Amino acid sequence: MPPMNVLADSAARSAFLARLKNILLQPKAEWPRIEAEPATVGSIYSNYVIYVAAIPVLCTLIGSLVFGYGAAGISYRPSFAAALTTAVLQYALQLGAVYVFALVIDALAPRFGGHQDRVSAFKLAAYSATASWLAGVFTLVPALSILTILGLYSLYLLYTGVPVLVKVPQERAFAYTATIVVVGIVLTLLAAALSTCFLPSPTAQGELSGKLNLPGGVTVDMDKLDEATKRMEQMAKRMEQSQQSVSSDQSSVGTEEVATLAPIAPDDLKALLPESLPNGFTRSDVSTSTGGAAGMSFVTAKANYTKGDKRITLSLIDLGAVGAFAALGGMFGASATEETETFYSKMGQVDGRMTIEEFNRETVSGKFGVVVSDRVLVDAEGSGATVEELKSAVQAVDIGRIEALAK
Repeated sequence: MPPMNVLADSAARSAFLARLKNILLQPKAEWPRIEAEPATVGSIYSNYVIYVAAIPVLCTLIGSLVFGYGAAGISYRPSFAAALTTAVLQYALQLGAVYVFALVIDALAPRFGGHQDRVSAFKLAAYSATASWLAGVFTLVPALSILTILGLYSLYLLYTGVPVLVKVPQERAFAYTATIVVVGIVLTLLAAALSTCFLPSPTAQGELSGKLNLPGGVTVDMDKLDEATKRMEQMAKRMEQSQQSVSSDQSSVGTEEVATLAPIAPDDLKALLPESLPNGFTRSDVSTSTGGAAGMSFVTAKANYTKGDKRITLSLIDLGAVGAFAALGGMFGASATEETETFYSKMGQVDGRMTIEEFNRETVSGKFGVVVSDRVLVDAEGSGATVEELKSAVQAVDIGRIEALAK
């Protein structure tokens, strides 16, 4: 994509929109085109980054002014001056973070067999962030902000771009991606901490030493950084060894990358679903399914249990490599809580596993789930069932057998 001004003419705008579409829908084909384009750090900033990085900032600004922030019946709407000042600072921090992330990409590449090239590293940092920036549109309506999780697709964009842009061998791409992702998370937290230093607000506070408190009842324990890095390195090695073990059987696959982790067989997961649950729940049906997105495979085994009007659905979901990325929150001691008169939700580490619990007292419905071995989600969702019954359903599954399958 030659140097251009996106707002200059229709051809430039079409090229810009084509880049957005292709990097999201056809990343494996788009990365070689990006790699071959003549560019400078300045041209990538002026032609792409300054526009796409503005999306989450502008949407957050508009959403805060129109809807404000609210929880548990308490609302807060910032003044225009305060919201605008915050947006400008956040925008500047995002633009700076891209460049710093590119420096990290460039510096670590040789350690994983890649090549150092500042412009290529910046291309990887800038274009892989597209999904996370576009997911920022959901902050326009605070009630939809949970959908910003779709920005995790940027992890896959980063992974697919690593072999092309910085020439890290495919068999080491996951280990390299995992390492720079850890650094990227730290940079994000640092940016959040810096913004609160300059602009203290009632919705975010904290410091990098100890626990960092973020909006929505989310806390992150920065003292666990070293432990998190070591665990991520261990997972990266495990993923890399798994990929090497299957690569010899994939010579006929062509140019498509093989899965980083071999999925657990559906029948193996199905066999772990008990025929009945404690407290008199009986199983009515069992099913399995497989699927995937963005090069990641998912396997699910599910059973329905009933007791009169009560219903519990127990699911075992093999998250594969996505589980390794999802586990990052647990490594940093991340937790989140929310409670109203009729509903509560909480997420955090329980007995060393990421645990999610939600319950609506008014509708008597909720769910309880744990992530086993940073890979398999054991989830009980019920209607008419108590929280204790949902927890008993999860505890009825043989966790030891899941841990053995996940290795």
